Amino acid sequence: MSSLASAAARGGGITIISQILKVVLMLGSTVILARLLNPTDYGLVAMVVAVVGVGEIFRDFGLSMAALQAKSLTQAQQSNLFWINAAVGSLLGIVFFISSYALAAFYGQPEVALITQALSVTFVLGGLSTQFKVHINRDLRFVALAVADLLPYALGIGGAIVIAAIFSNFWALVAQQLIVAAGTLLFSVALTKWRPGLPKKVPMDGLISFGASFAGTQIISYLTRNIDSLLIGKVWGSTALGYYDRAYNLVVLPLTQINTPMSRVAVPVLARIAEEGERFVSYLRRAQLVALYVTSSIFALLFALGTPLVVAVLGDQWTTAGPILSILAVSGIFRSLVQVAYWVYMSQGLAAAQLRFYLVAQPLLVGVIACGVPFGPLGVAGAVSIGYALFWVASLAWVRRVTKLPLGVLYSDALYALGLVALPMAGCAFGTRLLVESAGGPPILVVVLGTVAAVMWAALAFLLFPRVRADASQLIDFGRRAIGGRRNG
Repeated sequence: MSSLASAAARGGGITIISQILKVVLMLGSTVILARLLNPTDYGLVAMVVAVVGVGEIFRDFGLSMAALQAKSLTQAQQSNLFWINAAVGSLLGIVFFISSYALAAFYGQPEVALITQALSVTFVLGGLSTQFKVHINRDLRFVALAVADLLPYALGIGGAIVIAAIFSNFWALVAQQLIVAAGTLLFSVALTKWRPGLPKKVPMDGLISFGASFAGTQIISYLTRNIDSLLIGKVWGSTALGYYDRAYNLVVLPLTQINTPMSRVAVPVLARIAEEGERFVSYLRRAQLVALYVTSSIFALLFALGTPLVVAVLGDQWTTAGPILSILAVSGIFRSLVQVAYWVYMSQGLAAAQLRFYLVAQPLLVGVIACGVPFGPLGVAGAVSIGYALFWVASLAWVRRVTKLPLGVLYSDALYALGLVALPMAGCAFGTRLLVESAGGPPILVVVLGTVAAVMWAALAFLLFPRVRADASQLIDFGRRAIGGRRNG
């Protein structure tokens, strides 16, 4: 237990450190590119990305997660998975290239065709790199995995900034994605000694069926996550979508850079103790602490300081995105908590059960989001937040019913932490914002002082509430294990 816990913590620590570096790069590039490009540029690329992302899920076909969660995986099996990913990626690249003009006609934007044609190359590159990254992940080589993730991203940002400075148009954003896809393939191949063999006839049923169920779930989930962008782009145009897209990307930043990468650690570790009910739930509760005290605190600040943060980071031309960011931040809290249910499904091998739930719950979530479209981006943001709050409650109830595990404690853990820490932090930050703005303080001062007030409440909560101290102790212990400081207990 000690060895596994230490390995999980060290892997989580490496992942978090790499993602912190990635966040720094992302924020730096966001500040620079937002001043070199305009909302319409972002809106045009967002129109394509919302659709191309669906193809990415088809391209993977759930085979990366199928390989990652498998108790054992032979060379022949993974080689077959490589060739399947490569073939599907190539086919999808051709399909999306051909369909580019139809997509441009749907949006009424001729530039969309050129963007789609360029991004169709990413399907081929992604199909080739998938199983190399899986092999690194299965070996729990988290440093190598971080390098394969971080370096291509840094190269993509550098390329985007250079192109934006020269041409000042959407091609900078397109080039960024192409560079990242190519770099990921290059570094993934370089960092592992594994090489695929020729296809062989070996048993693949378990892997393919799991992958198909997982892919079905991911497609439904992706469509739900991007229906807001699709509808705003169609109904309100590229400029409105550009504002929404920047706010949305700031909200999903903690999710994509903290919660989602933690799956690389959580899924393989939890899969090893999937049959040990009490221990499994204990590990799961510890994992949820990251969402409760780290990402939720970030979302509390985004909610309270949305507009001054946008102005300080992106500039005055993006002020319209501020209120959208504040409202979407509420959805971020619940989306981070939903990730915990996802870990249960994957580690327990219950992709089919998750798919059944998504077939019912996700269309209902889409319906809630669509109700906000007549009210513009702000209305959509409000509907998204309401929808994900309901979705979290339902998703945890369903996974509890399917697994028969005592997961109701995750509800009480969440309500306790949010009520004592995240919500008061938001209140302190917002109150400080009102005081500083009324005194004529600049946006950056509002953000700094609001953040200080929120952190002061977090410190006070640590002193006042024993439960908060206990949770903080577990997070500190996690940190010690992450850097190799504690290896027993």
